[in-house]
Amino acid sequence: MLNELLGFVVEHFNIPLYLITLVISIKYYKKYYDTVLKFFPIIIAYTFFNELLGYFIRYTDYAFFTENQIANDLIYNLYSIIFFGFFYIVYYQSVSSQKTRVLMKWLAGLAFLSFVINALFTDPLKVSLFYANSINSWILVIFIVLYLKDKTDWKWEREKYNLMTWISIGLGTFYFFFPILYLIGFLKYEIWQEYHLRMVLRMLIVLMNLLFCIGFIKSHRRAFG
Repeated sequence: MLNELLGFVVEHFNIPLYLITLVISIKYYKKYYDTVLKFFPIIIAYTFFNELLGYFIRYTDYAFFTENQIANDLIYNLYSIIFFGFFYIVYYQSVSSQKTRVLMKWLAGLAFLSFVINALFTDPLKVSLFYANSINSWILVIFIVLYLKDKTDWKWEREKYNLMTWISIGLGTFYFFFPILYLIGFLKYEIWQEYHLRMVLRMLIVLMNLLFCIGFIKSHRRAFG
């Protein structure tokens, strides 16, 4: 039993990592409970349980439907819509420029339209909406750039204590590279295998969550914004 548990942690270390991030986010929740990130622990918890459920669907006989693949792709497609939607709202509420907010509305509309179009040509119950996920990833990166640009008085001495800074660096780093790896995995699987890109992706997940945790620990409430 212990060997199986250790094997699971080593092979799927990203799953317990989400749990660690969740625990830290709750421990320091008082720093941001009344900010635009107040629901962030719920998103982290959702990520953890979604990954855990995905593991059981892929590697056990558990499934919602008669085919494991249908259940697996469905939960990840729904997760993507909720995850990206959450952060679009977070960054929209974090900028002050009306011009930037209008641009973000258009970008969010384009992002969700990509899910609809992708679903028209690809069955979301059977296949991951990887084109829409790639588009949404880079749109999220644009949201982050717009957020940073909106902070005209940005100074590292102050912003290093701002939780939004660490969240933005973590998300920006991961979702800049994610579409490249993601599309290679779906379109050029032999390259994905040959260069062990799954491990690269997991290392990026580790980096992203590490940056989140640094933000939770290092941030000050008065520096949030």
